[in-house]
Amino acid sequence: MCSQCGQREFLDQPILVDTQQVAQLVNKPIEVVEYHRYHCQCSGCGAVTSASWSVEMIPGQDLGVKVQAFLGWLGNYGHLPYKKQQEMLWELGKIEIGNGTLVNTNQRVELAIKPHVEQLSEWVKTEQPSIHVDETPWPVKGIKEWLWVFSNRDFCLFRAADTRGRAELESQLGSKYRGVLSSDDLNVYNGYPVSAQQKCARPSTSSFSEVNQTAWTTQPSDGRSTRESD
Repeated sequence: MCSQCGQREFLDQPILVDTQQVAQLVNKPIEVVEYHRYHCQCSGCGAVTSASWSVEMIPGQDLGVKVQAFLGWLGNYGHLPYKKQQEMLWELGKIEIGNGTLVNTNQRVELAIKPHVEQLSEWVKTEQPSIHVDETPWPVKGIKEWLWVFSNRDFCLFRAADTRGRAELESQLGSKYRGVLSSDDLNVYNGYPVSAQQKCARPSTSSFSEVNQTAWTTQPSDGRSTRESD
């Protein structure tokens, strides 16, 4: 019906079409797919040839490759516990799995990416690009350990270690570094042989604040500057 005059008949073609794209969740984001693999016998020699399974699944495993990768992301990057991963799979696809399946899935993901992590670690050590380095406490089963990170705009490499000492730094980067190393002002980095070193602003600002808390005075007799602590 025309909003102006109430007429119910319109021209055959619209004069304007508005378009808007919206991200939506489909009814079943995760679905169960059944794969069939055919085994055929040669009519000449009798040998049996089997087709390959789809690259989207792993023979003998109930979860597809993409679902396993998704669970690995949820658990390790998203820090989602197994209980909530179970709830999410049920809500998204009515899929019920146990803790054991999630543990095994996480281990498979770890084994799949391990060679690539080791390759990146060795590449950083040999190529020595300009990087940012930092370390942070990382409690593991009640024990204080350290998580190191080596990164630039192209990669981010994490390394678990027992300490935040110089030995851990040299273990990853070598006894000296040809690239530019950006870090905070921790003593571990001071004196480490690098081609160039850059300090991040926040710790440096703290150091400057300590200097500014010192009062500077000038001796009128000889013009020498002295400082007095607050």
